[in-house]
Amino acid sequence: MGKLQNILVLINLVVVLAGAGLVFYSHKIIKPEPTNQVAEEEKLKAEALEKAQVKPVPMKKFVVNLHSKESRLRYLDVEMNILPFDNAQAEIIKANEYIFKDVVIEVASHLVPDELDTLSGKILLENKIKKQVNTKLGQPVVKQIYFSGFVVQ
Repeated sequence: MGKLQNILVLINLVVVLAGAGLVFYSHKIIKPEPTNQVAEEEKLKAEALEKAQVKPVPMKKFVVNLHSKESRLRYLDVEMNILPFDNAQAEIIKANEYIFKDVVIEVASHLVPDELDTLSGKILLENKIKKQVNTKLGQPVVKQIYFSGFVVQ
């Protein structure tokens, strides 16, 4: 019986040591390093600030002939800044500037000059341009359009 007791004690000792090893392993080895809360907070603030400070993309001034029933020629002299949803989309806007000009010509040429002189006409023009450009680009790129120059003659 003495040998059986020694074997049981030895097995018990091995099980206890294995359990203690597992507890140590799970608390020290598997556990990830604690995150640096201050650094993570600063990183989140910087990302939020960058997203909040999206810069508009300026477009060169150009002229659009307007449909007019009168004998004199009417035109729209427009200069605009395109605000993307984020700064990464600025390159998409610059690369597709011709789409913007094409859409502005298409939309403005279907509006009456007297409509474009009103605030509601400018808002309508902006909304139509945004909708058509985003559709043609296949993704929402244009968040807002700011007209820095808008002359109807």
